[in-house]
Amino acid sequence: MARRLAPFTPKAYGRGAWIVWTDADGVTRNGQIIDEGPQAGTWWITSLTPDTDQLETYLLNRLLIRTKYDRMLRDQRVAAGGDSHLYQVNAAAYALDERGDMRAVIGDAIAPAVSCDEPQAEALARNGQTLIPLDDAPAETAGTAETLTEGAAPMATVSAPRTPSVAVARELRRLGLVQGPGKDFRVVGAIVKGERDHTYVELLNADARQLVADRADDIEASLAAGPFPFKVSVRYHGSDRPMPSIHNGAAERIRDERPTAEEAAPVEDVEELAPVEEVAPAAPVEEDAPAAVDAPTAPEVEEPAEDVDTLQESAQPVIDHNEQYKQQCQAAALCWSTKQAAHVRAAAAGHLFRDDFADAFRWSTDRAKTGRRVSGSFLAPLQAAGFLALTEAGADGRRVVEATADGRRGIQVWDLQQPEPTVRNHKQERMPLTPLMWGEEAARRTREFNAQEEERRIKRDAWWAGHQEATAAEEQEDKLRAAWAEAEGIRNKFARRPKGWTPTAEQIAEHRLDPTVVAALLVEAADIVATAAEAAAAEPAGSDEPTTDTDPWGDRQPGDIVAIDGRPGDWELMARADRVGVWEVEPAQASDRERTTAETAALLTLDDAPHVRRGDLVLQHYPEQTQASTVGDVYRLGRWVAVKEAITPDGETHTMRDDVDTLEVVTREQLDRAVRLPVEAGDHHGLIVEVIVSRHAGSFRVICQCLEGLEVCRAGRKVGYSSSVEAARALWEWHAAGQVGTAPEDFATPAPAPLPAPRAARLDWCTAA
Repeated sequence: MARRLAPFTPKAYGRGAWIVWTDADGVTRNGQIIDEGPQAGTWWITSLTPDTDQLETYLLNRLLIRTKYDRMLRDQRVAAGGDSHLYQVNAAAYALDERGDMRAVIGDAIAPAVSCDEPQAEALARNGQTLIPLDDAPAETAGTAETLTEGAAPMATVSAPRTPSVAVARELRRLGLVQGPGKDFRVVGAIVKGERDHTYVELLNADARQLVADRADDIEASLAAGPFPFKVSVRYHGSDRPMPSIHNGAAERIRDERPTAEEAAPVEDVEELAPVEEVAPAAPVEEDAPAAVDAPTAPEVEEPAEDVDTLQESAQPVIDHNEQYKQQCQAAALCWSTKQAAHVRAAAAGHLFRDDFADAFRWSTDRAKTGRRVSGSFLAPLQAAGFLALTEAGADGRRVVEATADGRRGIQVWDLQQPEPTVRNHKQERMPLTPLMWGEEAARRTREFNAQEEERRIKRDAWWAGHQEATAAEEQEDKLRAAWAEAEGIRNKFARRPKGWTPTAEQIAEHRLDPTVVAALLVEAADIVATAAEAAAAEPAGSDEPTTDTDPWGDRQPGDIVAIDGRPGDWELMARADRVGVWEVEPAQASDRERTTAETAALLTLDDAPHVRRGDLVLQHYPEQTQASTVGDVYRLGRWVAVKEAITPDGETHTMRDDVDTLEVVTREQLDRAVRLPVEAGDHHGLIVEVIVSRHAGSFRVICQCLEGLEVCRAGRKVGYSSSVEAARALWEWHAAGQVGTAPEDFATPAPAPLPAPRAARLDWCTAA
């Protein structure tokens, strides 16, 4: 068995080596390799956050060389004196293996990393877990002790803060707030054009905002006494809930007066959430940071003794279990990531807006500045779920992204219940989100669904009623036809009953027809006679339309398919007979077509008579059809069919039978005027063919031999029909050039003169009498 080789590791990336990378905020980060990672080619690294003195753990991953292109880049780097491999910093993630044990795996990629010499940065000088000892000034000589207030616990001597982030974080922790994602606050650096412009604090819950608003003067005074002063502003946006902000930027300090209960008006009718259990915030205890400042302890005050008989009110808050259950369900159903919750919180604070001039979303605590760009695809799921909404554009072209009632309720239950954030990658954060449970968007979707269900129910009931009516009509027609077939002796089950037929008294008595069926036949015949009388009365006097009174052959034409009174089956008019008002007819069937005669007065019009006649030029109703055929016999085979003959260019005659519904009558002039233009370019040989029938009639197709006679498409597999020859020629040139880039758009030219009606040029194959 071959021995597995250990992964190659340069000294620059061995245990104790230093690396450097640039995070997403443009801040240069340093880290040190402390041990080998869980997989081959990975190492554990530790690094201090740029805002606080907390340690974070990452995974350094060596990128694999898989392709020939990667090997070529590797050779170029080595020739230039660089590393043979590329490395990147990844977040550490955890997953369950097949045995159910929790194992560390490589998480999302953060940034590429390169090796560097041992840094002497002051942020890394306080790193107690580095393998290489660093020189640092003793803590007791770096700063001065702060003056203790009377009755407070003794405070340890701490060094002066070296960055604004450490200064403001230390002050807020002294008040009892907890720093970190999902906690009370986090310190963020504002990056402008790749450089850190200023530092501000994000307050993550209502309790933290209220505490900062109450202690705004104390926080500002304490920070002003140090090397890094901050401004503490307190705003009230139409309600009694404060929205403080802490920053050291150029924006001015604002202090609004707290509105009274009558003046405070909520932005929307949103129920103010109260925590289910009121627990006093305790000061965090950090074991690895001995220089932390303990929170001051208030002096004890002796309370007067009360009478024994006096009842004391319970100090425990009243717990609303229904509200508690509602908050827990809503928080569990949010499924937000930490980043999504932060953006909803920023929208509630008025820090998100859209710049219509730049077509971009931005996040800025100062409206006078551009701010950090936010992906619109990231905010789209939050908007679709009803958590965010856009306002109207102002004079500066900016539209504020506001948190809706569902968004504010969602961030409140998020802060109170503090559910486990959902781990989402870049792609998963763009997926649809579930609206707030029992929220306005959920109610709107429920109403919309119920309205659609009601609309579908109405359509379903209407369809069912029509189906029942059609079924009843079919059953009634079957009874009427059965009576007609029995009375007339019709054996062809495909023969149709002529409309208006009524049985004689002898037929009724002989075949014992059902009286209800006979009554229905009489009613139908009476309705037909009444309809004909109304049409005759509505016809204007002196009409030039041919009638049986002026034309002995009526308005019939050779090739028409009719019914004959007193004769079963369908009949085709072949020619006018020698006698006036008499037609030569043949049975409309495939064989045994024995010619006879029939009076014009006995001819009956069929309701489903075919639209083609003998001698018509027809094409199948498809855009590809260009070879016309001549119609011969027309008869029923369950449905109307036509026998047609086509003569190919080499003189051969082909006979075939087609469904009449798929045929369309054309004229010889249409066929002669149809464009058929040969085109050639290099190895490409093709045709520009005009479409004669179908809904694409008048447009042009481009055919090439390289496509085996198929059409050239503009996009995908959809045929590229062109409205003019010029547009078709442009499509051909694009195809012959290799279809580089986007296909040319279709354009039209002035249309030719309209062609005459198809009936005007019909082949007259019969001889008039």
